Formats: sequence, structure tokens, C-alpha cells
Amino acid sequence: SSAGHCGTPEPIVNGQINGENYNYRGSVVYQCNPGFRLIGVSVRICEQDHRWSGRTPVCVPITCGHPGNPTFGMTQGTQFNLNDAVRFVCNTGYVLQGAVKSACQANGQWSNALPRCKIVNCTEPGHVENSIRQILPSGPHRYSFQTTVSYRCNPGYYLLGTSSISCQGDGTWDRSLPKCLLVLCDRPSMPPYAQISGDRRTVGSVIRYSCIGQRTIVGNTTRMCQLDGQWSGSPPHCSGDAAGLCGDPGTPVHGIRLGEEFTVGAAVRFSCEPGYLLKGSPERTCLANGSWLGTQAECHVISCGNPGTPRNAQILNHDGLTFSRSITYACREGYYSTGLLTRHCTVNGSWTGNMPECSVINCGDPGVPANGLRLGNDFIYNLTVSFQCSPGFTMDADRASTLICTKDRTWNGTKPHCKAIVCGPPPIIPNGQVVGTDFTWGSSISYSCNQGYQLSLPTVLTCQGNGNWSGEKPQCFPVFCGDPGMPAQGRREDRGFTYLSSVSFSCYSPLILVGSTRRYCQYDGTWSGTQPSCIDPTHTTCGDPGTPLFGNQNNSQGFQISSTVFFSCRKGYLLQGSITRTCLPNLTWSGFQPECIAHHCSQPELQAQSDVRAIELPSLGYTLIYTCQPGFYLAGGSEHRTCRSDGSWTGKPPLCAVPAGVFSKNSLWRGSYEYLGKKQPAMLSITAFEPFSNRVNATLIDHSGVELKLAGIYKKEEAQLLLQVHQIRGPVEIFVNKFKIDNWALEGHVSYISSSNSFVYQGFVRGKGFSQFGLQRLESLDSSKDNTGYNFASNSSSVAAAILVPFIAMIIAGFALYLYKHRRRPKVPFNGYVGHENTNGRATFENPMYDRNIQPTDIMASETEFTVSTVCTAV
Repeated sequence: SSAGHCGTPEPIVNGQINGENYNYRGSVVYQCNPGFRLIGVSVRICEQDHRWSGRTPVCVPITCGHPGNPTFGMTQGTQFNLNDAVRFVCNTGYVLQGAVKSACQANGQWSNALPRCKIVNCTEPGHVENSIRQILPSGPHRYSFQTTVSYRCNPGYYLLGTSSISCQGDGTWDRSLPKCLLVLCDRPSMPPYAQISGDRRTVGSVIRYSCIGQRTIVGNTTRMCQLDGQWSGSPPHCSGDAAGLCGDPGTPVHGIRLGEEFTVGAAVRFSCEPGYLLKGSPERTCLANGSWLGTQAECHVISCGNPGTPRNAQILNHDGLTFSRSITYACREGYYSTGLLTRHCTVNGSWTGNMPECSVINCGDPGVPANGLRLGNDFIYNLTVSFQCSPGFTMDADRASTLICTKDRTWNGTKPHCKAIVCGPPPIIPNGQVVGTDFTWGSSISYSCNQGYQLSLPTVLTCQGNGNWSGEKPQCFPVFCGDPGMPAQGRREDRGFTYLSSVSFSCYSPLILVGSTRRYCQYDGTWSGTQPSCIDPTHTTCGDPGTPLFGNQNNSQGFQISSTVFFSCRKGYLLQGSITRTCLPNLTWSGFQPECIAHHCSQPELQAQSDVRAIELPSLGYTLIYTCQPGFYLAGGSEHRTCRSDGSWTGKPPLCAVPAGVFSKNSLWRGSYEYLGKKQPAMLSITAFEPFSNRVNATLIDHSGVELKLAGIYKKEEAQLLLQVHQIRGPVEIFVNKFKIDNWALEGHVSYISSSNSFVYQGFVRGKGFSQFGLQRLESLDSSKDNTGYNFASNSSSVAAAILVPFIAMIIAGFALYLYKHRRRPKVPFNGYVGHENTNGRATFENPMYDRNIQPTDIMASETEFTVSTVCTAV
């Protein structure tokens, strides 16, 4: 099935699985999504028991926890997992020293330490002339945030502006300095017929009044300019020029007088123009002594008082604080006012309007471009914001990437647009095609080749930010099958080793070819058929397979067919390759020759019928991977073992065994035994098999019609079976007699013959005159047929052939036609690796070398009709 040997591995939450080889020995690697870390082992291997090694790892979020708040500041952000970022801000009046942001890293630590919030300090505010300065500190420094400085004018000076200034959070003083202006009294009014000496009008100055001619001063002769800017006392007047007349009281400046009679009893009235207040008597009467009743009237201008200075503003100009005067303010740079900045002193003694307010210039949020981001969150005067496009997008060239907030409270442009980056079609390659249809930035495509071709390099092209594809364009080359080798004492004709090439083999006389005479390079990079070898028809044993360098060979069973040699390595070396090799019926060795590789780990126990290779695995280390040889399965132990730091190995030694089901009920075994030096055809039929005890009941039918009932226990670990006779039946006494001996039995072991995809039960017969026997199982293990109905009658020509050749070769030749006529497609693909020859169903019998009576055309495949399927084992 498409799910492979092990099926889909268990998924991982918040991660993904890399690798699609779910077949035997395939591996997958678990990886966590960004923001998560892996707990457990990342690599899992598909083992022979159809399970993935180890346990599914888990992905847990990488978290850094809350980083804390800086003193006099705070941390902005609510997510504290990997790649989450927090921003640090200081309270008003404090400035950040250190990193503005921090990101949660893969090690669970924040990228930056907490910053410090240092108090803001204002510069020296300066002194105001003719004043006394008082400082009220608020913080560690002389002019730290919230410190106030107040100014008091010296006597003789008055304050214009606000008397105290305060240090603001941005390090500026909230107002401009006030001024201490000189107090001046108004020019004194001049009574009629009088003159004044003294022209100074500052505080403390004195003026003297005197009258012209014979007139005398009535009232104060001197007046002094006081702190409030008024002259002391009231103005005098000059006496009249005759008895019974009062002197002319005069008219106040900015005033009106009613009444022109200065005789005794006459009255005059005084009033002031708008904006002036009367000081003195509004009505006076001429008394008999020539003086006026009451005090002389003056019109004093109305004062609106000190209007102060708004925050973040300064006084631009002013012409006094009294009626009809005005004051004009200006907001400092970076601030604006929506109201009027000029105020006038009115008749009723108040300033027009309200105190202006200067607000910071704010241009407002310029927005964030779609598929982009904005850097900068302050939208106030003279500050800039910049824009970036998200990965995969590019900015319009006609707009600036940075905007500045201008004094008219607008940005100097509009935010840019971000357009998607799209790459053009990727380059095409002969004999291949592009895999992938998304050509936007960051997307990747790969290539695949047509059947029979392979990529020159594994290529992934990625669409880059500049709109071009990264990476190198590959080529599709024909699949290369490699050199198929040359049989010893043989010839080869070849037309190259690439896809669809063929190679033909032949042997020098008198040797004969076993295996495929012609092999084709297939689309999957393997050669069709089986590796041929040239064998001497007179030979019955395999040649010495050789001893690996720094190793040993145990050949106590010899080199005859079905015997096994064991390999081992010296101390300090590890064996890699086939631990055991068995002499096959075609006189070649199974598996592949091992090597001894130097390594510090001790050699783990060597198990028969297994191959071992080494691999360096991520997160595991130096690992040995065991594979049971064809026809065997992992009955126990570990499929992969990793070298520990102390030189020992994880897991247990693997145990490779022939499947117990090889002797399943109704299975048929066909072959012969040797009696008095001659081959006698026979067939074994399994009548019962008990899976738990592995007890086998069978019937052996001799060619003469004798039936022997046999029973025994199958030792599956050693693949050995001793079948002892317990009943004999036969039609003719002479045929029965040879079996009538004590303890007649078949004693042999089961092996798998890869060249014919079948199991062979072979060994020795206990009994006088008997020697070797060999039986081949007729149906593969996955068969569901009932095999009891096979006709025993053997093909006479194949039996004749079998008698002509060495013993075990008969097993193959005796059923050549039978197997050819009953061949069928394999059910399960077998993916061996280098060393195990894959074969098609009839390859072993392509050359009818054992039977001179069979016509070659009956059996050989034609050159064009080659089969590319691989044989299956039902393991």
C-alpha cells in the first residue's frame, strides 16, 4: 500500500514531520514549529515489525516569562513566548537608558536586559534682572523634572508674565521667564498758574509745585512717586487773584469739569473719560476763605493687572497693562494655539478673551500601509515616521519611505503602497518539469525528472525579494545503474550502464551460466534479473568468500550448498555488512562481504542472518541499523542500536528468524532425497501446524507411492526441523521395506533462496542407504490457496535432468517448467539495498542448463520482453 511498511507516523502537535519514506528502514525527522522546542528523540526509524522506533516527541512552547517593569517605567506587551517582543516605556519625566525593546529567544532568555529610567533634567533657566530667584527642587538634581523656579521683583519693579516656571517631562521649562519692569508714575497733572520742578518719575522721586506771581499754593507742595506707581497725596492748586474768589482748580488730564464760576459758594463737578477712575472729590464748593472744599480730582488710568504667560509660550510684545494697552503671545516651537494670541485691556479692567493655550503640534496617525509596517508612534512636530513593506512586498518608488510632521500640523507626504513581489516563470529543463505553482516571494519550487531520468542535483529554487529565483538550475540525466559486474570466467557485452541499456553475459566453456543472460538498466536505477555466475557443472560447493581485513571467518560448516559462514572483527573494529553468508544453489554466496571498521565502541553481539550498516543520526549519534536477510524477519531485539559514551550499546541484539508460518497447514514442499547414490523424487505435504508449540505434522509421498506420516517440532530461532516417522503405508512391500528402520527421520534446516524467491528445507535423512534431501516450498507465504490437490506426477524430463546434475541443483531444475508455467506477479515490493540482488520471477530459469531436452524457446524470455518488477518476499 502507499502508506509503506510502517504506515503514517503519529503526527506532532505544533510541529511537522520531515521525510516521506515510510518503507522498511526509512526514517522521519520530527521538527517543531517556530516558538516550540522538541522534547524527546527527533528521529524515528521504520522497523521490521511495522512499527516506528521510539515514541512520538512533543513540542512545548518556548517561553521567557514576564521580564519585569523598569523602575519609574513599565513594560508593554502581554505575550512572552518565543519571538514575542515587549517594549519598555518610562513614566513622564523620565528618559530611557538601554534597550527600547526585548525579544524572547530560543534559549528562554530575553534578548535585552531591563533598561533604566533616568529622571529628566532641565537646563539652567537663567536669572531675571531686578529680581530674586527661589528654587523648589524635586528630584536628585538641581533642575530635575517638576522642579519649580519662582521670581520676585525687587522694590521699584513690577512683574510681567508668570512668576514661577516648572521643569516639564520633555526637559523644557513650561514657560518663558517673566520680566521685572521699572515702576514709573504717570506725568503729574499741572494745575493752572502752577509750575513743577523735578522730572523723574521713578519710585521715590519727588516733585515740587509753585505758583506764578502773587498766587500761593493751596494743598501739597511736594508729592512722591510711590511703589504702586501713584503720586502721594493729591495735586494742589493756586489761589485766586482777588479776595472772594477761589483759584482755578484746573481740569484733570483725561477728565471733564462742569462749572466755570470760582466765586464763594460756586460749585464745580469732575468726571473721567472711559478707562479712567476718579481719585479725589467729584464735586467741590468755593469756601469763603478762598479754598475749595474736598481734595483735587485726578483721573487714574484703569489697570488690568499682570495677565501672566501661558504654558509653552512667550510674550512677543506688550505696551503696558492699562486701559487700551495690549499684549501679544507666541507659542514656542512645536506648539500651536487655536485661540487668539493677543489680549487687550478693557474699560472694565479685564483682559479680553481667555489665556491662550499652546498645544503640542500633532499631525495625527498617518496610517499603516497594507502589507507593511510603520516604525515610530510619536506623531508630533519635527518627528519622523518611516515605513517598511512586509517580506514579499516592495514599496512604490514615487512615495517617500519617511514622513516628517510639519509646523502646519500635516505630514509632508502620504504613506507609501506595498506591492507583492512575484517572480517570473522558473527556467524549464529538458526531460523534466517544474514542481510548484506559487511564484510569489519566499515560495519555493523544485524539479522532477521524467521516468528513467534523475536530477543532477537536489534543487529548490526560491523567489527572492529582488524578483529573481535563487539557486542553480538542475539537469535531468538518464538514470545510471552502475557497473553490473562481470562473472568470473565469463564475458560481457554492454552498451553503457544508463537507463534502457542492456548487458549480456556468457561463460567460457565448460562453465555454464546461472542467473540472467541479459540484464536491463531499469528506471529505478537497478538492473533487471539476477547477477549471473559461471559455475562448473561438476562442482558442488561455493568458493571461499574471503576474510575481511582485520577480521575472521568461521567456516566450520564448509562451503557446500546451504552451509553458512560467520564473520567477526578484531577488537577495536566493528563489523559492517552481512554477518553470515550462505552458499546458494547457484554456488554464489548470499548477502555481501562485510568490512571491519575501526571504532571506539565495543563490538555488539553478532547475530546470524542479519546485515548491519552504520549511520550518524542527528540527536542520536553513531547508530548501527540491522536488517534481517531475505526470508528472515526480526523476531526479537532492537533494529537499531546507538553507541553510548561509555562504549556500550542501547537496545538488545536483534534476532532474525525464518517465519514460523513457513510450515503452514496445506503447504507443499517438492524435491528429492538420495538413496544408494540416486536421486528419488518426493513431496512433503504439511497436514497440521500448531503455532504456539510449533509442532509440525506432515506426510511424505515417495515417487513409488509410499506414504510416511511424520511429526516434529520446528525450532524457528535456528530454523531447524527434525521430522520423525510414526506410520508407513505403501502399495508394494519392496518399496516400503527401505523405510522400515528405527528412527527414520528427516533432519534439516530452512533457508531462503533469493534467486528463486522460495524457501528450501534441506539436510540429511536418517536411515541406512540414505544421504541428503532437499525440498522446495511451492507457494509463497502469502498464498491463500489450498494446495492439497496438486498432481504428484513429475515432469519426466526435469527429473531426468535432476539426476544428471549435482544434488541441490536438482531442486531448481526439477521444477523449472513447473515454476515457469505457474509463475505469477509478486504481491509485495521488496526494497533491498546494495548487496541483495533483486530478481524477477523467472530469472533463475532463463538458461535451461540442466535439461538438454527442453527447447530454449520454451523458457527464455525474449530480449524485448524483460520484466522490471522486483520480487517480493512475504516477510
